[in-house]
Amino acid sequence: MIKTEYKSKHCITSLFLATALLIGALHTSACSNTPSTGKMDLVLSSNYEITAALNPDENLLDYTARVEIRNEGHDRTNELFFHLYGNLYKTETEGIAVNSITDAHGKAVLYELRDNDQLICVTLNDKLKSGGETTIIFTCAVKIPEMANIFGVARDGEIHLPFFYPQLAVYDKNGWNTKPLAQVGDGRYLAMSDYMLTIQAPSEYEIVCNGIELLRESQNGQTTHVFQANQRREIFIAAFTAYVHLERIVGNTTIFGYYRESPDSPIDIDDMNSVMDASAFSMECYNRIFMEYPYETLIIVRSAWAHFTEVNMEYSGLFTIASMGDENGEKPTYHEMAHQWFYFLVGNNENAEPWLDESFAEFASILCWETAGYTEVSAVWWEFQKDVAHIYEDGKPINVSYDEADNYTRLFYDRGSYFLKELMDAIGKDEFLSILSEYCKTYAYKVASTEDFISLLRERSPVDVESIINEYISISSD
Repeated sequence: MIKTEYKSKHCITSLFLATALLIGALHTSACSNTPSTGKMDLVLSSNYEITAALNPDENLLDYTARVEIRNEGHDRTNELFFHLYGNLYKTETEGIAVNSITDAHGKAVLYELRDNDQLICVTLNDKLKSGGETTIIFTCAVKIPEMANIFGVARDGEIHLPFFYPQLAVYDKNGWNTKPLAQVGDGRYLAMSDYMLTIQAPSEYEIVCNGIELLRESQNGQTTHVFQANQRREIFIAAFTAYVHLERIVGNTTIFGYYRESPDSPIDIDDMNSVMDASAFSMECYNRIFMEYPYETLIIVRSAWAHFTEVNMEYSGLFTIASMGDENGEKPTYHEMAHQWFYFLVGNNENAEPWLDESFAEFASILCWETAGYTEVSAVWWEFQKDVAHIYEDGKPINVSYDEADNYTRLFYDRGSYFLKELMDAIGKDEFLSILSEYCKTYAYKVASTEDFISLLRERSPVDVESIINEYISISSD
């Protein structure tokens, strides 16, 4: 992702969030003050059924999210934690309000909102045992804020809603991972889930979702859409009018590109075709180098807000792109496409180890640039990253958390990418790319760590690369 600084706006207090806070207070749970850390063996999987109604005139989204959770671990728990990442972008009058949480029998479930309403701690009515299942039903209302970054409604009425629903937090060897979404970097950490989304909206609005559209029915000026998105780390909704789309087919995947064609928009058909060509080329490249992209569709949105925020952002099976033009403009497209492999297929903790997605995506984008024939431009870029790696960020380990980095971009994009370039130069291009392919196939649909990558690298490298590893990676003594 390439992200600009988020700036919140000043608004007056309204009844909307006051009511939400009151409801949260009335349902305060007996959740522990500190999530447990590594004391339980929980392996949780989840399945979502979301039923939503969008009212663009009022900038409202009402929905019910039914979450079925299975405990495939050996221990039990009476607490579950859910991220409500979208509340990073809330104002005093706008945001995501939790109206109620119940179990499968309609019985109220105690809960507590934390971290500026970005986290929901749920106390189950019955413990979730080993091999057991539970169902949690959330009823929520989103008063959609004016878009200042990547969440909300743009000035022309276009709506983007990532992170609009409660997302089950990951439980790993460190316990529950409940860190809120940060204003720097991406900061997500999610496991795979299966999704079924039913959404009703005015028929003049195109609804875009990062899944397969199974049904579209219109009646009395309203259209109901049904989407299925299995084995995804998230689900995303966008709504807009006056957009047209283009298509490309790469292997078993259809790429859909949406853009606004209007007198006020600088985007024209040639510009969008360049985006589509770059996307198709990079998908072919990554299919060959890493592994075949496993989903039937991938969506690109050249969105209205991109003209005034200049933000490129990746989601599972979808990305938004702002920058395009000459060969230098193709690189952001290559970078965002690479994130479909590094984070959305091979997952990682973006709070604790952001290099595992940003460094890999940046490395892949320059590799794709080279493959496209821009050898002089890519050589200049590698030289720039070399300077960053050995002068500006020399000696700093890349496997640190985002809040341990003085310069997020220089450390995780540039120094981390050049670490992979040094490995490739030492091992040999073909052999190193073979290692990366094995890494992708081994950890696809899972979560990988620095230790996982380094372990595979040591096992498969035909030459000794310990000096390179030690230069970039902080090795734990544990």
